[in-house]
This record gives sequence, structure tokens and C-alpha cells, in this order.
Amino acid sequence: MAKTLDLSEQPILERPAARGSIWGYATILAALGAVSGALWAWERGYRPWNLMPRPAHQVMPLVEVDQGDIVEYVVENGVLESAGNAIVRCEVEALIGLVGGASGLGGSGGIAGRSGLGQGTTGTGGGGGQTSGAGGGLAATPKASTAAVKSRAGGTTTARAGSSAGSAGATARAGASGGASGGASTASATAGAATAMLGGGKPMIRSFSYRVIPHMPLRPSAGRSTTTTAARGVAMDAMRGGGGGGGRGGRGGGGGGMFEEEKPGSTRILSILPEGTRVEAGDLVCTLDSSAFEDERKAQLIRHAQAKAWVDQARAILEVEEITLREYRDGIFPQDMQLIRQYIHTCQIEKERAERNLEWSMEMSRKGLQTSSQLLADRLAVQQATIALDEANGMLHRLERFTAPKLIKSLEAKLEAIRADKLAQEEALALETERLERLERNIRRCTLYAPRDGVVVYVNQTNGWGRVTQPIEQGVTVREGQPIFELPDPQRLRVKARINETKVGRLYEGVPAIIKIDAFPDRPLRGTVAEVTAISTAVNGPFSDVRVYYATVNLEEGFSELRPGLTAEVMFRTNSRRDVARLPVSAVRTLDGRAFVAVPESPTSAPGRGPGSWRWQPVKVGLSDPDFVEIVAGVRRGDRVAADPYSLNPPAVLPALEPEADAPELAAVTR
Repeated sequence: MAKTLDLSEQPILERPAARGSIWGYATILAALGAVSGALWAWERGYRPWNLMPRPAHQVMPLVEVDQGDIVEYVVENGVLESAGNAIVRCEVEALIGLVGGASGLGGSGGIAGRSGLGQGTTGTGGGGGQTSGAGGGLAATPKASTAAVKSRAGGTTTARAGSSAGSAGATARAGASGGASGGASTASATAGAATAMLGGGKPMIRSFSYRVIPHMPLRPSAGRSTTTTAARGVAMDAMRGGGGGGGRGGRGGGGGGMFEEEKPGSTRILSILPEGTRVEAGDLVCTLDSSAFEDERKAQLIRHAQAKAWVDQARAILEVEEITLREYRDGIFPQDMQLIRQYIHTCQIEKERAERNLEWSMEMSRKGLQTSSQLLADRLAVQQATIALDEANGMLHRLERFTAPKLIKSLEAKLEAIRADKLAQEEALALETERLERLERNIRRCTLYAPRDGVVVYVNQTNGWGRVTQPIEQGVTVREGQPIFELPDPQRLRVKARINETKVGRLYEGVPAIIKIDAFPDRPLRGTVAEVTAISTAVNGPFSDVRVYYATVNLEEGFSELRPGLTAEVMFRTNSRRDVARLPVSAVRTLDGRAFVAVPESPTSAPGRGPGSWRWQPVKVGLSDPDFVEIVAGVRRGDRVAADPYSLNPPAVLPALEPEADAPELAAVTR
């Protein structure tokens, strides 16, 4: 059975009271006695030695207005960075469309047959017909065939009209038909014309049936482009910036993840060395995707070869046409002139013979030895000979004044058209060559090497808040001109200082500076401002009102322990004056926007004033540095003022600056 504990029976513990110490009471009594004695002595007029009244010059330390140099500084903070950064950028160019114009990859044979040497060359046949100068050219185009048919018809008609006797007319018709068929040579045509003339017929003048076919440009129109599907797809990829490059590894595409649409000239990073890797000059650092450029290069090689073929063909046509012009001007035209002159001479002989026959017939008719019909026939022969002679003179006039100049002008115009076409083909070839070179250059630029020794540092793109928006890593898309990595040089450093907008007006190129590195405060460096940015930057994002500029300071010297990223304090020497009156900065007090100094009053010069009285003297200040301020007016060199005027009570009424108190003229400002 459990035993119950009776609380009333438990003993009660009591804490003994602490006993006070006699030394504590004695200390308290001694302190009270000391305070009471001090109060009694103060009331009786006793003062400590350091509180005894003294003269004004002994109440507060005085400083003297001396002479020296004033150097004004602007102090800002900055960060060390490499001055010899080798920044490697993406130099892949944006190639949009076809540089050399649309030029088909297929069907060139038909085009060459339609507008090749055949249509550009004019030849001559025996009867005034016109044929192609290069085999089969007339059969290649409907226009040339039509011209051949007209030439055959014209030659045959002229030959029939000019024949006056059986065998001679048959020979002329044979020569004309042979020339119109396109197979007769110049020699056979000349022989046929001579035979017809000797037989009494009119000669076959080739100039009257000569036709100049206008030149047609060799290259087809842009709407007839027969670019292959692969090349057209590559061109569209180039225009879209590689929008669908998944299958061919092209630039851009939907695989970027972060960006829905990419700009022209963009490509992807296939491989890049890790950040911080130490490399030497010439080492491979980064490889960009060049598959789209390689595909485009294959299609461009075909376009380049075709453009070169057009140029070669235009040159051949030009050479043939130059020969054709010389052939007519120096060959056909002189021969036709000779034939007409011979024909005129023949007509004159024929007319004289007919006139003699008529005279003889008239004599015989008077004697009754010839019939009237025979006399009429001789008269008709004279009339016919006269008409033939007039026609021959008309042919000579027509050939000299109209036909020959017209044909020569037509041939020259055609020659100029061919030259223009040749120049156009050469320009197209130059564009195709330039595009091919650009493609090959882009392929080479997809391989990025280290320009010098250094450490690989990625150039990540950040926004206004300092957050990385486009990191450099394998698989991301980079565009033309975007920096990818840099190789800083630790031996060549500079300081990038942040300048407040209120101080940027005092900084310019060439201002000297003193740099104190936070990690090495006892080793100051000297430098010079190389550049101040022209555009300000917000400090705390785009919505901040505080704007800053950045100044680049080149170091004159350095040491091996320096490294990029160290913070530094930069003191810019913006202005200076030599041998001017100056005071310590602490000896000048600003009251109501003006500068004052406290001048002690002497009892002899100011009767009635006891020791310790001061006179507040306004002064005009100039430049200032961390230690001294320039005194322009108010006090002179050698005057003594209070060292700490801020410990004195300011006057109720501020005095004005007296003009006669101006200091001596100051030295010129040196920068």
C-alpha cells in the first residue's frame, strides 16, 4: 500500500540575509564629500588652471594665411580591367537572296540554242539571202527561220526579175536559191551575180536583201529562275536567319528555346572551350555551325559556273559580230558598189548599141530594106536600155545614200547591244563571284581561334538590371557582331571609373589621375584619362533618376600582383593653382552661403573689448583640395585666423566683403 506524503511535515528552508561591507559605505561617503567641496569652491570663485581666462590668441589655436599650391581633385571609384582585351566576335555575315540575280540551274541548253551564236551572227548567201554564222543557228529560233524564209523568197524574186535571157537567168536563179537555202558561200554568190550581169541581167546586190536581226539578251528574266529546291531552301533560310535549320543543322530554327525569331546572320555555337581555359595564340576556341553556308556554297558554285558560261558566250558573240561588221563594211558593200558600177557601164554600152541599131534600122527603113515592126523593136530596145541605165544609177544612189549607211548603223547598234549584254554578264559574274567569296569567308569565320595568349572569358549579354539574358554556352544562337569571348591581358590593365553626372563636366581626355587599389593601399599608381563616355547609364536600372558616366584611365605602370576585377579609388586632378594664398579647409566656415573666417580682436586695436572677442571676416574662396582652400579676397598673406571657427557662435549680422580687402593678383591656372 502506497504511503502518502504529508507536505505539512516538510522542513522550510530560509535564505540568510547578506551583510553589508564597510568599504562600500565609505566610498559613497567620500564621493558625496568631494562633490560638495567642488560646488563650494566654484561658488567662491576658484577655477581649474585650464579654465582660467586667457588672451584671444591663447583661447583657440590660430592658423596663418600662407602661400602654396592648390590641386583640385575629383574622387570616384572604379574597377580594374584589361586594357589589351582581345574580344572575338561573331563575324558571320547576313546573306539575303541571290546576289547575282536569278539564274537557272537547268535548261541552259535551250537558252543557249535560242540566244546563242546562231541568232547573233549574220552571214550572206548567193542571192541576197541571210544565214546563220554558226552551224544550225537558224533552226534554233522561230525568228531566224522566218528570216530565212523571207530571204529565200526575196532572193528568188529578185533573180527572176533580173533575168533577161534563158541560160543567164537560170544561172542567176540557181545562185539566188542556193544563197537563200543557207548553204551557198560568198564566192558562189559573187560568181552567180557576175554570170547574170554578163548575160544581160541585173546583178544580185546583197545589200538590198541584207537583214540585221536584233540582239536578244542572253540571260533569261528573273521570273524564269529554275533554282533547285535545295538552293532555294538555303536562300530562304538565309533570309529568315535559319528559321528551319533542324534537319540540316542550319542557322536558327525553333530549337533555340529562348528566341522565337532570329535575325539574319545568326548561327549556333557547336563547341567552345570552358571558361577560364588558358590558351595560346592560334588555338581553336569556338566552332560555329556552318552547314547552311556549305549548302549554299554548293548551289552558288553552279550559279557561278553558269554566269561564267554566259560571259564566255557573250564574248564569242561579240567577236563574231565584229567580224560581221567588218565583212559588210569592207567586203560586201565595196563588192556591191563595184557590181553596180559595172552594171551601169554595161547599161551604157547596151544603150549605145541599141541607139546604133536604131539608127541603122531607121536608115534601112528609109531604103525599104527593113520592116516597120523591126524598127519598132529597135526603138523599144533603146527605151529599155535607157530605163535600165536610169535604174542602175538609182541603185547606186540608193546604196550609197541609204542602204549601206542603214546597214552599217544597224550592225554597229547590234554590236553595242552585244557589248552592253557582255558587260551585264560580266557584272553578274562579278556579283556571283563576290557572293561565292562571302560564303567561303563565312565558312572560314565559323571557326574561331585565339588571336593571342590568354584566358578564355565568356562575354555574356546582360540587361539594364545586370541579369544575364544571353549566356554564352554550347548550343545557343549568336548573331553577327555579337562578342563571344575575350582574352584579357593581365600585364596591361586600365581602370573603368564610374563618374557622377555632376562631375563629368570637369573630366576630359588627358586629365592625370592617382589610383589607389583597395587590395594594395600603400602602392598608389598614376594614370591618364583616355576616354569619357558620351552617353550616361542609369545606376539602379532603367527607372532610376541617378545617371553616371564611365571614364577609362590608362595606367602608366603596374606590378605583377594586379589582376582584373580589383576595385580602386581614382583621384582625378582636374585643376591647380601655384603660389596662391590659402588656408586649411577647417579654418573657413560657410554661413548663409558665404565663406567667413574668425579673426581675433587685439585689445589695443579695439578698446573696450576684453580678451576672447572675435571679428567675422567674409572671404572669397577659389579652388580647394582635400587639405587647403584658395583665398582670393578678404584676408592677406600672413594674417592669422581661428583654426576652428565652427566652435564659435556666429554673429547676429553678417558683414559684407570690402573691395579694398582683395588679395594680390593670383597666378595663372595650370592644368
